[in-house]
Amino acid sequence: MWISEHVGTRDWLACGRRREIDVPDFRRVSVYAGESHTDLALPSGVPVGSLIPQIVDIAAAPLLGEPAHYRLSTPGAAALDESKTLAQNGIRDGTVLVLSTSPAPLPAPRFDDPSHAVATLLAATTRPPTSAAGRLTAALAAGWLATVGTLVLICKAFEAHGIGHVGAAAGVLAAAGGIALSAGAIAHRGFGDTIAGLTLGLLATGFATAAGLLVVPGGPGAPNALLATTAAAATAVLALRITGCGSATFTAIGGFALLAAVAALVAAVGSAPPRVIGAACALLSLALIEVSARMSILLAGLSPQPAVTAAADRTPAADDLPARAARADSWLTGLVGAFSASAALGAIGTLVAVCRTGGSAVVGIAFAAITGVALLARSRRHPGVANAVTLTVTGTVTLSAGFVVAVTASAPPLPWIAVAVALLTAGALWLGFLAPELTWSPVARRGVELAEYLALAAVVPLACWICGLYGTIRALTP
Repeated sequence: MWISEHVGTRDWLACGRRREIDVPDFRRVSVYAGESHTDLALPSGVPVGSLIPQIVDIAAAPLLGEPAHYRLSTPGAAALDESKTLAQNGIRDGTVLVLSTSPAPLPAPRFDDPSHAVATLLAATTRPPTSAAGRLTAALAAGWLATVGTLVLICKAFEAHGIGHVGAAAGVLAAAGGIALSAGAIAHRGFGDTIAGLTLGLLATGFATAAGLLVVPGGPGAPNALLATTAAAATAVLALRITGCGSATFTAIGGFALLAAVAALVAAVGSAPPRVIGAACALLSLALIEVSARMSILLAGLSPQPAVTAAADRTPAADDLPARAARADSWLTGLVGAFSASAALGAIGTLVAVCRTGGSAVVGIAFAAITGVALLARSRRHPGVANAVTLTVTGTVTLSAGFVVAVTASAPPLPWIAVAVALLTAGALWLGFLAPELTWSPVARRGVELAEYLALAAVVPLACWICGLYGTIRALTP
C-alpha cells in the first residue's frame, strides 16, 4: 500500500522510498480532518477500511484522543463503503474527502474471564484517590483525635480525684499550640498547602483554648471560661495573620470567642444569672446578624468616603474593587458564622439554665424554638452557600435542643414522640427538596417575610420575660 503526503510541492512521496506514481493506480485526494487538511495519493485498488488507519496516522495525528471509529466521506454525503475500493466508491483525482468519527459507540470489549470484566468496569467508574483527598482525610483525623484527647484531659483535670500536674498539662497544650501555629505558617506560606495551614491553625486555636481553660485553678467556672475564650480569640487572630489562610473560618472563631468572652466577663464580675446572660447573648447575636452585611462592607473598605475628601478618593480604585469585594464576602461569612453560633449557644444555654433553676420550661423551650426559627428564616436571605449552611445548621441545632428538653420535661407518650420525629423529618425534607422548586406568589412570599419578622419580634419579649424584667417593673409599680 502506498500513501504519500503533500509537503508544499507537487511531489508525491511514497511510504518507504521515492518513486514515480502510476496515475491509473492512485487517486490524488485532499483529506480534511478538523481544521487541517492533507494531500495524499491513495491506491485505488485497496479497500477503504484498510486505508483508514494509515490516513488517521498522517492526517488526524494532532486530533487523536479517545479511541473512536473513523470513516471517510465526501462533503455532504454518506460515509464510503469500507469494504469497497476508492475506484468502486467513485473517487477520482482531486476529490475532497472528510475524515470524521462514527457516531456509533465502539463495541464493548469481550473478556474470557469475568474477573477481568469486573476489574475493567470498576477501573473506569471508580474515582481514584487524590493527594487532596488524602490530606483532607488526615486533617479530619487529626482534628478528631485532638478534640477527643483534649476533652478527656479536661474531664480528668476537673475531677475531684483526677490526675495532678494540671499546670504542666496546660503548658504542654500551650507549647503544642505554638508549634502548630508556626507549622501552619510554614505549610501555607512556604509550600502553598492551604489544607495543612488551616488544619494546623485550628489545632493551635483548640490547644490554646484548652490551656486557658485548665490554667485557672478552682474550675470549672466563669474565670476559666473567660481565659479560655480570650485565648481562643487571640489565637484565631494570630492564626489569621500568620498563616494567611482561612480568613472566614478564623474570623468566625474569633468573633464567637469574643462574644463568649464578654459573656464570661459579665458572669465573672457581675451577679447576673446564667439565663439572663444567655438570653442577652442570643438577642444581641440576632441583632448583629441583621447588620453583618453593613459591617462587612465597612471592614472591607467598600463604604463611601466622607464628602470632605477629594472626588478621586471617594470610591476605591477599579483595580482594587475585586479584592475588596472578595474581602467583604469573607468578612460576611465569618461574621454570620460567629453571630449565628453565639445565638444558638445563648439560646441553648438559656434553655438549660431555666430548666436547672426550676423556672418555667415552656418559656425556655419557646425561646429556643423561636431563636432556631429566626436563624432558619435568615438562611434564605443569604445567597452564599457557606452563610446559608451555617444558619441552617445553627438553627437546626437550636430547635433540636428545644425538642429534647420538651420531650424530657413533659414525658409524652411514645407514639406522640414518634409522630413528632416523623413530622420534623418530613418538614425538613419538604423545606429542602420541594419548597425551592415551588413557584410562590407575591402574597405567599410576603407572608413568609411577615412570619420571619414576627419570629424576630417575639424574641425580645421572651428575653425580657426570662431576664425577669416584667417582674422587676411590676415590683417597682406602686
